Amino acid sequence: MKLTKWITLSALFGFSVSFAQGAKDVRILDIVIRDFQPNHPDFENFSEEAVKHLDNIYNYRTGTGTLMQLNGYDLSWYNNAAKYHYSCGNMNTIALGAGAAIGADGLPMKPNYALPLYLQQVSTKDTLRYGECGDKYKDPKTQVELTQRGYKNAQNDVSGYKCPNGNTMWANPVIYTPGMVAPYLQFPKMTGGEGKYDMLNDVVIVKANDLCDNQYFEQWFADVPPVNGLYVNKRVNTTMDIPKDDNSNYFIYDYNYNNGGYSPLDSINPDTREWVMNKPCNPKIQPNQVCDQFDPQTLSIFCPPYDYEWRDKQADYRGNNTYKLCTDWLNYGGPRNVSAIDGSGYSAAWQAAVYNGSLGKQHLRNYAFTMMGYASFKYKQSNQSPMHEVFEFAGDDDMWIFVDGVLVVDLGGTHLSAPGKVDIEVLAKNNHGCHILADGTPEPLANYSNCAGASDAKGWADDTWHHLHFFYADRQSDGSNIYIRTSLAELAPSRYGQPSVGNVIVKVGEDGVPKNSMFMNVPLADSTVANMVNPINNAPSMLVMRDEVVLGLDGKPLKNSQGTDSMVTNVYGYYVSKMEGPVDKGADGQLYQFSGTLTDATGRVLEGGLLGNDRIAFNVKWSQGLEDDGNGGNYTADEWKQIMFWSKLMPFNVAASSGKNVEGFDEKDKWAKISYTAVAVVTVIPDDPAYDRPDFTNEAQKLSNLAEASDDGTLPTDMTADLVLTPIPATGIDPMKWAKDNAETITVSGPQGEVAAGSVVYGASQGTNSTLCYSNGSKKVPGKKSNESCTQWSFPTTQPFHVNIRVFDHLGHFVNQYTKRVTGDDFKNALMGQRAGSVVAGKTEPKCNDLPLYGETGALLATIKMYPVTDKGRLLATGPYVYQMTVVLEQFDYCYSNGSSTTPATMPFQRTTETIRRGYRRTVRK
Repeated sequence: MKLTKWITLSALFGFSVSFAQGAKDVRILDIVIRDFQPNHPDFENFSEEAVKHLDNIYNYRTGTGTLMQLNGYDLSWYNNAAKYHYSCGNMNTIALGAGAAIGADGLPMKPNYALPLYLQQVSTKDTLRYGECGDKYKDPKTQVELTQRGYKNAQNDVSGYKCPNGNTMWANPVIYTPGMVAPYLQFPKMTGGEGKYDMLNDVVIVKANDLCDNQYFEQWFADVPPVNGLYVNKRVNTTMDIPKDDNSNYFIYDYNYNNGGYSPLDSINPDTREWVMNKPCNPKIQPNQVCDQFDPQTLSIFCPPYDYEWRDKQADYRGNNTYKLCTDWLNYGGPRNVSAIDGSGYSAAWQAAVYNGSLGKQHLRNYAFTMMGYASFKYKQSNQSPMHEVFEFAGDDDMWIFVDGVLVVDLGGTHLSAPGKVDIEVLAKNNHGCHILADGTPEPLANYSNCAGASDAKGWADDTWHHLHFFYADRQSDGSNIYIRTSLAELAPSRYGQPSVGNVIVKVGEDGVPKNSMFMNVPLADSTVANMVNPINNAPSMLVMRDEVVLGLDGKPLKNSQGTDSMVTNVYGYYVSKMEGPVDKGADGQLYQFSGTLTDATGRVLEGGLLGNDRIAFNVKWSQGLEDDGNGGNYTADEWKQIMFWSKLMPFNVAASSGKNVEGFDEKDKWAKISYTAVAVVTVIPDDPAYDRPDFTNEAQKLSNLAEASDDGTLPTDMTADLVLTPIPATGIDPMKWAKDNAETITVSGPQGEVAAGSVVYGASQGTNSTLCYSNGSKKVPGKKSNESCTQWSFPTTQPFHVNIRVFDHLGHFVNQYTKRVTGDDFKNALMGQRAGSVVAGKTEPKCNDLPLYGETGALLATIKMYPVTDKGRLLATGPYVYQMTVVLEQFDYCYSNGSSTTPATMPFQRTTETIRRGYRRTVRK
């Protein structure tokens, strides 16, 4: 994704001043933050200190008389020690059997059985150690020497900061708590038209064991409704924009002790590091269209609630002693206090910060939060060389990463900064997430689209989309550290980020008019929609890229040196005249219906509009920085020149309701590909409901003889009707509409069963291309008398199909049945005027890529003429009859000529069922 790199003061102080500095490549993840208060039972437990100082904390009274028992460290907290506090892995509990150490190579020191077998590697190195670096770092801007924290002995390939030369003032072992969560996510329900999971709202991480203060784990990553106006947590939707590292092929997100820590709910002055305000959010992407979070109620210092022996010597990373700040915090009520004892209504942390001026504001933070991140990424085998794609993490407190619903990184507990790594190729080769377990249960997404084409023998199929979820919790106020490094090449558009066109479907209705549907990741801003349709702007707000064959003066394709058709990519402008929506389709995205005109650079309107295999994207307002940034090798020089031509005609920025603009042009293979379908429904065209029809006695005798010759004395079910397949000619208008308007003329049988030229007939008249049904040419009396001997139905189609008609009398007794399947080969042959057999070659059509055009249009009219006989071939008695008809159209890719242009098209599986009542009265042939 291309974004413009901005310096945005609004994120800090609430007003908007920004300076473009050229395009910047980023990876965008959707993020759901849940803000808790620090008095939640699972937060601020000081579990490591409680092992040796449980009674000290429980009985602690500050110098001003504040009791910790009355400020969150009460009898309930005390009684939870054995089950919850002591089960946290740390250097004080590992001897008690809690937790597991991590090695210097980033692997656990003992197997983690919550992970798949192929991820249960065990470290053979010494225990990884993390602490305060011996060498300070001089800030080049302020010349202040800053204290650094990092790993003492980590290998080079381990994520996270490493102390230079392993020199540390102190370093403690990195120990985490495995087994807190179940190895599989739960996806309770599907949404959307195609049965999709909502990967942000319908995902559940499940507690496996009571460990490390996770008593109320089910609340951590769920929206808990308020009770009597009191909130357990508050939700904030946002994004994590991971920028490209200038010195490598990685994208890196790094907020740690060394640069002030990670606080996604706070606006921090970048120079002074002082808290300024709650971080502004966009209300339009919030669940209730409202931004809401708790005020900051913690301090980013280590301040355990007892007489800690090192309290008077502690300093922050800038070298400022924090003894007084910590003491004041405890006097006001301590880390779990959300309403200071002075009755001010503010938290103890807030009051201590105010009382300590600039130093207090430098450490005032809104910690005590959880965060779920999500991204859909494409697996391409070609992206695994020369180095595998990775998603790496290092940070403190809980972190779990799942891919396709299966756990891949388990770093539970309130630990020091701990590393984890996801190797995409290892997952792919092991068919991760696509297994059927020994008890027959599939893994959570084994039957989902990510596992299409996957197998245990070959692993993931190439070019498949997969799902990465991470779950992070910040539960201890010492600070928040998060480091993410990834080389994932392609992520799907973020739901909360800049607008991106997803699926675009062009459907031609029964009236022959194409209707364009567009699914987007986010709603567009109202102002953007207004600008798009405003004729004053006359703006090509979308661009269409089309690969076309180069034609010579004779109108025939020119050949290249390889002997194939020469191709050129043209970029056209799409002028939107109407835009309706959005309709929230859940996992499918935001649905818009739109229409407009497609023009070339000279202003000529392209007949036929959007076509199958076109690619479409939003246009971007031109800037010198955009053009100077160039196409990055993603386009040819000619393609980029065309794009810049259209960019210069764009007078506004396309923006999401979130306020984020489209900032650049993605690689062309990420432009949305248009799917084209000829008609959205099966339209059955019945004949006149007349009950007087020409005599069928002679024909019935033939059918009766055929039935008597069969083994069971009944007619074969594909010989109880004539099926006439008539190719629809090119007439300059949409074939489906033309067929409907002209069906009455096309479907008439002659006196000897003659049919329209080029038609193919299947029925009881074996060996001839004529129908058993006939017309006597007499005058029709609508609703009473027909000149057709058989009741018939027609429908235009561009797909192979299966038809079934069951006939009952007025008492519900079975009378007859017709069943016939027209296969793909039968269908293609019929379009070429041939019966079943070897497939006749279609016409090479460059605009349809590898799909040949069969017939003139790729469409035909199917007519079923139901014989007025029973299943034994006997003529029907006079009376009413009920016809139950089912038509199933098969999924089909084909080349289609819609009257003004030719395009590749895809039709989905469709099914229609109709019940039709018709009367029949015997007449005698004169």
